[in-house]
Amino acid sequence: MGEILGMIFRPTATWQQLASKSDEAIKARLLLILALAAIPAVAFYYGTTQVGWDVRDGEIVRITEASATPLAVLFYAALVSTIVVIGLMCHWMSKTYDAASFPLKGVVMVGYACIPVYLAGAAAVYPIWGLDILLATLACSYTIRLLYLGVPPMMKVPEDRGMLYASALFLVFLVYAVVILTATVILWEYVAAPVFINV
Repeated sequence: MGEILGMIFRPTATWQQLASKSDEAIKARLLLILALAAIPAVAFYYGTTQVGWDVRDGEIVRITEASATPLAVLFYAALVSTIVVIGLMCHWMSKTYDAASFPLKGVVMVGYACIPVYLAGAAAVYPIWGLDILLATLACSYTIRLLYLGVPPMMKVPEDRGMLYASALFLVFLVYAVVILTATVILWEYVAAPVFINV
């Protein structure tokens, strides 16, 4: 819990602490990341099936539980695949930047950088689209900041090289975001279309 709050309120010191841990201790944090990644998916499921959102004149729209279940599972899979793919890319690029890395270290680092996204995802319990979009934007912006702060100590590279390294990872994030959005459109249309109900 201390590291989660540390990433929000004192990220530089928290990254330094995490970087000083043994390889085994870093690997052990993968379970925490997998649990945190479930927060937005569970909140989305509850918010869209139990609370719903107001579209106009007090009319509440919800999604059926049967159609929300595969959407929530796919949402969780998208979050986990993001940290795994970007984390593995982080490890793959480590040779270019003479960084000290192993595959799970990259995954854990990216997962920790995404903590603001996981925490902001809890707001989906009560869907207010304007607020949720604002929180998501702020969380993503802070995640980028955490990435830039975390790469140098975690990968044990100098600040200038760490900035280039983090910039390369950010570009991979952008490309992967397009892939996820494209997959979302395809899956929404052909595999897991939501079924809306008005209350």
